[in-house]
Amino acid sequence: MQGAERDRRRAGPRPVLPRPRLSEPLARRDAAPIVVVQGPPGLGKSLLLDDVARRLGAGRVARVDPDAGDVGAAVGDILAHAVADDASDPPVILLDDAADPDGDDVRAALRAVRDHDTRLLLSTRALPVWVTADRLLDGTIHLVGLPDLLFDGAEVQQLATRFRVALSADDVAELEQATDGWPALVVAWLRTRRPDATLSERTLHDLIDRFVRIEVLGDLPPSDRALLTDAAAAPRFDATVLALLLEDHATPDDPATLIDRWATAGRLVPASDEGHWRLPLPVRRCLLAQLDLERPGRRTDLVTRAVRLLVARGRTTDALPLVVDSALDKATAGSVVRASWEPAVARGQFDDLLPAVNTLPDDVVAADPVLLLLAAISAVAPPPDLDTFARRVAQADRLVDQQTLSGTLLTIRCFQMVLARARGDAAAALAVERRGRALIDAATDEQLREHLDRVVYFDWQTGANRLATGDLEAAETILGQAATQARHHGIAWHEANSEALRSYTSLLRGDLAGSARQSRTASEIARRHGWADNQFTDHVHLTRGTLDLEHGRTAGVAERLHRAQRRLDRDVVPPAGRLALAWSVLALLAGDRTAAGHADLLTGDDYATNRLPLNRLLATIARSYALLARDDPKAASDVLEPVVAPSRHAALLAVARARALLAADDPLAAGRELAALGHLGAVPLTVRADIHALHVECALQRGVHPGGAAHQLFALIERTGARRPLLLPSLLRTAIVGGELPLPPSGPLSTLAVELAALHRANTGGAPALSERETEVLLSLDGPDTLSEIAKSMYISGNTLKTTARSLYRKLGAADRYEAVTVARALAILPPAP
Repeated sequence: MQGAERDRRRAGPRPVLPRPRLSEPLARRDAAPIVVVQGPPGLGKSLLLDDVARRLGAGRVARVDPDAGDVGAAVGDILAHAVADDASDPPVILLDDAADPDGDDVRAALRAVRDHDTRLLLSTRALPVWVTADRLLDGTIHLVGLPDLLFDGAEVQQLATRFRVALSADDVAELEQATDGWPALVVAWLRTRRPDATLSERTLHDLIDRFVRIEVLGDLPPSDRALLTDAAAAPRFDATVLALLLEDHATPDDPATLIDRWATAGRLVPASDEGHWRLPLPVRRCLLAQLDLERPGRRTDLVTRAVRLLVARGRTTDALPLVVDSALDKATAGSVVRASWEPAVARGQFDDLLPAVNTLPDDVVAADPVLLLLAAISAVAPPPDLDTFARRVAQADRLVDQQTLSGTLLTIRCFQMVLARARGDAAAALAVERRGRALIDAATDEQLREHLDRVVYFDWQTGANRLATGDLEAAETILGQAATQARHHGIAWHEANSEALRSYTSLLRGDLAGSARQSRTASEIARRHGWADNQFTDHVHLTRGTLDLEHGRTAGVAERLHRAQRRLDRDVVPPAGRLALAWSVLALLAGDRTAAGHADLLTGDDYATNRLPLNRLLATIARSYALLARDDPKAASDVLEPVVAPSRHAALLAVARARALLAADDPLAAGRELAALGHLGAVPLTVRADIHALHVECALQRGVHPGGAAHQLFALIERTGARRPLLLPSLLRTAIVGGELPLPPSGPLSTLAVELAALHRANTGGAPALSERETEVLLSLDGPDTLSEIAKSMYISGNTLKTTARSLYRKLGAADRYEAVTVARALAILPPAP
């Protein structure tokens, strides 16, 4: 037995992933008395219940085998003994993998649990009939189903880290298509990507297909299987679309009831917030393969029929995904695209339409302003063709009434603002904005409601104008309002774009927590709607990389910035100057001259957007920092000398100049540069931290006490969570790590010296490479368990755990488990403390 256990551990990391988003609510004292975890195999139902049991504590859970005879009597005996022994609380009853949750045994267990006022944790494949809507509504029962159990993006990434598998953007897309977050399938897919993989991709796909056919669909009655097979022809459906797909079947259930039944049985997952559902991708792929094999051509016939009827009923938006997903005849596809252009342009669903735009002759396009706008969008599909884009927008502008607010005219104004910024002309963008704003201000409330999505699009472009000119407060306000309006009205495209720009705006304003939150929102919307590779995600990757730099981390940042750069040349308005600044800061923190070279390549005139006011300043600072990374402070100062900062950004320029002067060993001149700023009340917090950090560096270079600047600096660092301002000035960093500058004895900054030392080591010498066992130990150290309890949970001896822990501490440069957790959080190996 022990040998088998050793073989199992040697095979690789255990595919056990703590899922606090699911287990924490179930372990709370106010959780529902009955918890049902229900769904097909391979979803981790048993692992989730194990995690809940662990959180409830040793001795607080009684496990009962649902197949071991009279379950009701066994549960009654357990609870009766607990009462007889004067237990303070009767134990929670756990029934894992109940084959017949509606049987007399489970019902008897339910009665015993209710009589003794305790809780029941149950996992099962089939949904019990006693899980009714009213019991879910009143909180008596908590149901965890298929949509809850599928891994989200963060959990997939966490498991990939545990498996030591680096996921590229293409890998993430392939993983999602192959597994759709199904836990067992994700684990199998990751195993094929390990260096010691013994499972080929062909074998993996065969196993997934067999798993779906036998384990997931094997218990389906033939009638339901036929219905699901035809439903799989559509990538998503609501009751109307499902009715069209199932016209050939006589079913006792109406489509809405059928969807409810399939969803509660764990057959469907939500496809959107608008009442659309879909089959899990591995299940749909299996059913379509069967449909194409047994009835060739039926899929196309089903979708064509549904599309034609949807268009006839005016539901072109619902027909569009069917057009893109399937190969329809050109006449049908063309009619759908024509009818779909208006709502698609309004909601930013351009990618769905671009494959069909070339089916129309130019004389038809040139006579219709909406078709011209779609042709303009097609022109800026990667790589952007600005000349054609400008020509098509101008053609459309000549065809519309210039005096009356219309969705088409507002879209034209938005495209004109995009074009002006793409050409680096902020003044032209603002002039177009004023013309569009006059139309909106003169419109009636009814007109504004009718064209709400276009108004939101216009506000997004207005916020982008403010960001380009450097008016961060106005940009934050406008983009925040646009994102909120888009979210309330279900306009996901505009919400994602607004949040992406807003996240960078918040970053510049020093709101790192807000920036991280907004970039997560933009990423999640992009992932949910299949936009993960879209142009606007260059802003998200750029912001996330810069956030890591603000927290003092360089590990993985180059990969993030490369992702941003791969999308940057596909962006109509590429944020080249902003990306250049991120590369240059990476070069300073890591001493990486290649990163400095990347920064240089992005600061030239070949990017017209570098002529926009804020971008021009950031590009110039990036060029200066790249020179500092090459140990040329004189050239860095010369680059900055003639620069005039945009309004409200003098402090940013002064910081760059002072940094160059300090690198040239001229603290007096650096101090004068900073002192000239005067009152710092309007300066962003992270820039203010830079100013105080450089004041301290000036004092240390001169050999004098830094005075109050250090206290102001520490207060700002505690407020923002940033570490970059402390790491870049070398004397300041050394003074903190060496204890020359006293830190608060308690609170968030009490471990600052340990964090800075670890960050500097990782940035200049590489992040620590932990083994799988060390990673697992580290995850366990970040919790309340003692070392003895950790050893037992990992099935290893106490001595083995101590040896692993010592190796872990050495790699992290930590003295004990608490320092190890501190260092791991600073390096983002562990998530930040809650």
